[in-house]
Amino acid sequence: MDPNPGTFPLLSYVMSRLPSLTPRLAVAATATTSDSDQFDVEQPRTPEIVGQMPHLADPDLMASMGRAVSQVAQARSVLNLIGERPTHEEVDSARARLAEIEAQLSRDLEEIVLQARPAEMEIHGWRAHQAEKERECRERAETEKQIWKSVLQLDEMHEAYEKLLKEAERRLVKMYESKEDGDGDGVIDEVNEEVVGILQEAYGKGMERVNLSGRQLKLLPEAFGRIPGLLVLDLSSNQLSEIPDAIAGLQNLEELNLSSNLLESLPDSIGLLQKLKLLNVSGNKLTALPDPICHCR
Repeated sequence: MDPNPGTFPLLSYVMSRLPSLTPRLAVAATATTSDSDQFDVEQPRTPEIVGQMPHLADPDLMASMGRAVSQVAQARSVLNLIGERPTHEEVDSARARLAEIEAQLSRDLEEIVLQARPAEMEIHGWRAHQAEKERECRERAETEKQIWKSVLQLDEMHEAYEKLLKEAERRLVKMYESKEDGDGDGVIDEVNEEVVGILQEAYGKGMERVNLSGRQLKLLPEAFGRIPGLLVLDLSSNQLSEIPDAIAGLQNLEELNLSSNLLESLPDSIGLLQKLKLLNVSGNKLTALPDPICHCR
């Protein structure tokens, strides 16, 4: 589950410095050190990247980067518990099996409807009998489908994790470049921890409304795109200059308030929100809307 150093060199390095992810032996060896010494940049595991990026020796920058990848660390812990990503063959097999179960359910339901009513049974009793048989068929099919759905859900979670890794690597690079340019300690557009907590709660509880208005947000985390049941999202009165493509994940979104931000454009992916009924973008720097927005309601 660890980021591949070849694909995500900076993210891999930063996560290797997180105390919660280091081997127990290493943690035990440094058990007497202070919190400020937890990021052991004096003896890096990968001296090559430190040689190429000397500012990684700055403990303040490392601490900021560590906070920036907290979501990755949490996702990694979850995936370590639930298992490896299924293979392409396993995913294809699960999809095929789900289709077979659905087809069999349709045949069973049709058979129930076409069954002749026994002469001794009244119409009302026969309809109740059919309804009970239909319910049993659907429950049986749904129980079997859950097994195969879990395979697809696991694959989707790993896919989301890969996207999270790419976004984290991009952010760390920007943070390092900010430090190189002398813009403070490299802390750029860090996501408010309270906001992350709100989004995690919304995802866990399947909330339909999320209000993040007036929180001085400069960056919207990718996690917001993984709240499938969200109907209303209020991001008004912030400092957002862009909306990430993850917006496309809000398939059931009906109302989106982006008023009073710093937006100069909207992503084409907003056109995938086919249930969107209300979009407020007043008080921004927009000069045009993306063409795919015509697909929204």
